Formats: sequence, C-alpha cells, structure tokens
Amino acid sequence: MTDTIARPISPRLPYLWLVLAVALLAAISNVAGEDILKHLAAMDDTPFAPVLAALCLFALCSFGSFYATHGTPLPSFVVAIALGMAGHTLFQPIVSNTTALSSLVTVSAALILFGGGLEMPLSEFLRLLVKILLLAVPGVLVTGYAFSAVLGGLGPALGFALPVAVIILLGGILASTDPAAIIPVLENVRFKRPAAKDIVIAESALNDVVGTLLTAALFKLPLAALTLTAAYAALATPEDFQFLARQTGYGVLFGLGGFALLWILARIKRRHVAGFGADQVYFLAAPIIAFVGSTALGGSGFLAAFFAGLLFHAEEHMAEIERFFYQVIDGVAKPVIFLLVGAMVDIHALIAYAPLGIAAGLIFMFVLRPAMVFLMLGIYALFPEGPRGLSVRELLFISFVRETGAIPAVLLVTVVARMTTPVNGLVEVGMWVILLTLVLAPPFTPFVARRLGIAE
Repeated sequence: MTDTIARPISPRLPYLWLVLAVALLAAISNVAGEDILKHLAAMDDTPFAPVLAALCLFALCSFGSFYATHGTPLPSFVVAIALGMAGHTLFQPIVSNTTALSSLVTVSAALILFGGGLEMPLSEFLRLLVKILLLAVPGVLVTGYAFSAVLGGLGPALGFALPVAVIILLGGILASTDPAAIIPVLENVRFKRPAAKDIVIAESALNDVVGTLLTAALFKLPLAALTLTAAYAALATPEDFQFLARQTGYGVLFGLGGFALLWILARIKRRHVAGFGADQVYFLAAPIIAFVGSTALGGSGFLAAFFAGLLFHAEEHMAEIERFFYQVIDGVAKPVIFLLVGAMVDIHALIAYAPLGIAAGLIFMFVLRPAMVFLMLGIYALFPEGPRGLSVRELLFISFVRETGAIPAVLLVTVVARMTTPVNGLVEVGMWVILLTLVLAPPFTPFVARRLGIAE
C-alpha cells in the first residue's frame, strides 16, 4: 500500500475558478439569456418558472462566490457583485419585479441588521456609546453632506452631469460602514488595546441604522427642487424632527417587542433541550415581526430589527439556533443583496462612469473618512494613555476602515426600486464606491494595524 502525498493547492487556483465562473455565466446570460427566459415564460403550467429559475441561480452564485474567495483576502461580496453583473439578463425576472425585488432586499436587510445587533455585546456598546454616537450620528451627517459636495464639484469637472437628487441621495446611501465586511477581517488581528477594534465594529453596527434613517428622510424631500445645503437644512424642520422621532420611537418600541419574542424562546429552550426546526423559524421571524410592526406604524423597521438583536444575548443552550441564523445570513441574505446590486448594473454604463466613480471613491476613503474621524474623535487624542483616550495611530487606523457593504447596497436597491423614472449615475457611482471600499480596505486592514504599531 503506497502513501499518497497531498499536492499543495496553488494560491492562484481560487482566482482562476472565479474568472472561469464569471466568464461562463456572462457567456450564457449574454448569448442565450433572452431565449432561456422566453422558453421559461412560455411554459403554461408554470408561469412563475422565470422567477424560480432566477432564485435557483441565486443559490448557485451564493455557493460559487463563497468557495471562489475561500482562503483569499477578497470578500465574497465582491464576487457576488461580479456574478450579478455577469448574469444580468438571467436575473431580470427578479430585478424587473418591484415587489419581489423589494421583498428580498427588505427581509435580507432586516436580518443583517438584527445580526449586527447580536454581534455587539450590550455592555461594550454602552461603554463606547459616546464615541459610537459621535461617529454614527454627526459623523454620518458630515460624511453624507461632504461626499455629496465632492460629487457635485467632481462631476462637472470630469464631464458628468448628475441630477441633484442623485448627488444628495448618494451621500446618504453611502455614509455608513458595514459590520459584515469589517468583523471577519479583524477576527485574526491581535490588538494591543481593544479600543480601536471595538469602536469600528460598534460604529458599523449603529451607523447602518443612522444611514437608513438619513436616506429615508432625504428621499421624502423634493430633492429635484433643492440644493444640497437646502436639503440638509430641511432635515432640521419640525416636520422632519417629527418624522425622525416617529421612526426612532416606534423602532425602539418594536425592537423591545422583538427582544421579548426572543426572550420567550430562550426561556422555552431552557426546558426543552432538544432542537426543532420550528426554533430556527421562530428566531428568524422575530426580527422580521419587529420590522413589519414598526414599519406599519411609520417607524424604522431597520432600527427595530437592530435594537432587538442588541438587547438579546444568545446563551449557550441557543448556540445551534444562532449558528443556523448566521448561516442564513452568510449563505442567503448577503449574497442576494450583492447579486441584485450587480444584476441592476449595466456594465457599459458602469464603465462609462468609471472616472467619476473611482475618483469619488478614492476621495471618499482617503480624504473624507479621515477628516470625519479626526473631527469627531480628535479630542480623545489629547489624553491617549487614559482608559478612554485614543492615540493618533488608533485614530489613523479607524480612519482607514471604510468598508461600505450590505446596508448601503440595500439602500441603493431600495431607492432604485422606488424611483418612478430612471436616474443616471445612481447605481453606477454607488457601485464604484462599494467595490473600491470592499476591494481595497479588507486585504490591507491587518497590515495597516500592524504597520501603525497598534496590533501584534
């Protein structure tokens, strides 16, 4: 009997599989996509066959995006976007169906924000509350306004005439960071002090919610008739304060309701050790119930889902249920969002907007983000050695972390789905910023932390 020697896997192999998968899907979609959809639509017994086929393709692309990036620094979200672009034609039964598109995106976003709350221990959240609020509330407003201002000046300089509504909305949509992209990157980095790591995770968990509130508030304004300054000034009117108070109040109230549902499940599982499929379904339903209840009364469903997760702590006897939940997030919710964003993009328009999108994305990451961080947290550098202080190196690290991921992508899809007329540049510029932050930031984040001397 001879011993077999395992052959080392080439580090280039995942990238090869990635290129082949995207190329194959693009070829099928472009060459035969329309014929495939016509054939499926002509099936009298199953008129919903095109939608079912698109959902099956979602599952295959989710599987492919995970394994294509496994063991590489490239986030699976980037591959999901590429596959969405490649299968543009085949995904049209979902993208062109406003109800299906909104439902998939909304459910996925509610679960992702609920997961963001679960991942942040309440005690850590409260300990860092002041710093988090500075970054997540005025920080998001400053980021949104500044990015829109940059885009408004950069567009004409590069020969692009973006509608004012697009300029204003992009600032709100892209103003938040994404815990789904940040947390996996930081898992294997050992920080000398946990403050910088905890802040960027906690910030990303909350500013997604603030970003959704800002976008909702901006979207209800008559943006076509307003300047950028006038739009943000309109947010300070009594009507908008009432709108935000209603969004926040009902969001918190139904978040407590979602927490109560989860608390009941936790009490039941203490007595019933055996696991049942109904447990997982109940766990998934709790944040969705909180979302729907808050939205029905004019509140923020996203805030309700996040708040329910923030308050709830899954004990040991619920570990299997929580593990299943995160598998749904990683295998369904996140890939669906990024695949849909990719499927909405016209590749020719994306290339046409490349100069503006790339320039805006780089300024966003390396100018606006550091300026905002030092503006909001710079005062803590005056006492860097204290338990609540931050060193300049830690502030520089926080400045570098600028992954823009799932919730901005959700907002991008949601805004497009609600637009009654096509808008030029919204998806294309937004996509470039999302792509740049996901491609550039995650691979270099550990290196930056070690180079700054704040990690081992």
